[in-house]
Amino acid sequence: MDSVKKNSFLLNLLLFLTFDLMLLGAGVRTMDAGLTCPDWPLCFGKPIPAYHFGVYLEFIHRVIAGVVGLVYLAFFVQVWGNPSFERLRWMSVVGLFFLVAQIIMGGLTVLKVLDAYIVTMHLSLATLFLLCLFIMKKKLTFQANDISWLRPIAVSRFFRWNLRLGVIFVLVQIVLGGLVASTYSGLVCIDFPTCNGVFLPELKGPIGIQVIHRFGAYWLSLLILSIFFLSVFKAKTMGLEQSQRKRGVLLLFLIAGQIFVGVMNLKYLMPAYLSVFHLALALVIMLTMVNLLYATKIKSQKN
Repeated sequence: MDSVKKNSFLLNLLLFLTFDLMLLGAGVRTMDAGLTCPDWPLCFGKPIPAYHFGVYLEFIHRVIAGVVGLVYLAFFVQVWGNPSFERLRWMSVVGLFFLVAQIIMGGLTVLKVLDAYIVTMHLSLATLFLLCLFIMKKKLTFQANDISWLRPIAVSRFFRWNLRLGVIFVLVQIVLGGLVASTYSGLVCIDFPTCNGVFLPELKGPIGIQVIHRFGAYWLSLLILSIFFLSVFKAKTMGLEQSQRKRGVLLLFLIAGQIFVGVMNLKYLMPAYLSVFHLALALVIMLTMVNLLYATKIKSQKN
């Protein structure tokens, strides 16, 4: 049990650091600080550069990334050194793959002078790494708890597949959002819901990237609206308990907030704090969906 608690602590720390690292990375990008350290892995040829705000945005981003790597290595060794964590082993290998690929992409981001597709891949790998951490956290939570008072819950497959599809949609939206940011396509459409007065412009270049991102948001909103409807009005048919219904309602509020922040990004010309908050909400929506998906696996006899 001590080893379970230790790994749970390491996973919580990794989730906290990785989430913050991604938001800091978004801040580095939106404040054009990605090349303030022109070399890699050093910064101006030094392990610790002279202080400058822009330089230290990028430098601290690298430092936190290094801490994440070291903590994950400790977690990985613990998982493979203890037979009781056999269920986490394959996922820990997947997480290690994403982490190593992420480190490589981080270096290429600098060496390839912020190539748009490498920057987007950097964000995509970070998102997948965060998702791996969260899934392992849920698995470890089940293992750490006394599950004698839990029993399987018969939730509709239709509802669960809606959630799985929702996670995929959010992942795609995060990738598209990263592509919008890395290609500086955020303000090529100056109005909403039209794009420069046109509802469906030609899907080419930066305008095409922006419009595809918008239509992805529309489809995701409709999907979350359907999850909300099933959670609230078809809860008995879906086999949902009150705690799961609440998460369905939470998703509706989160997507409404995400749409509002997206529109405010246009209105105020993409300020850094709103761009970072936009990514934060997308990540919270993704993790909330995964959390709800795991919550449909078991139910409490105490309810």
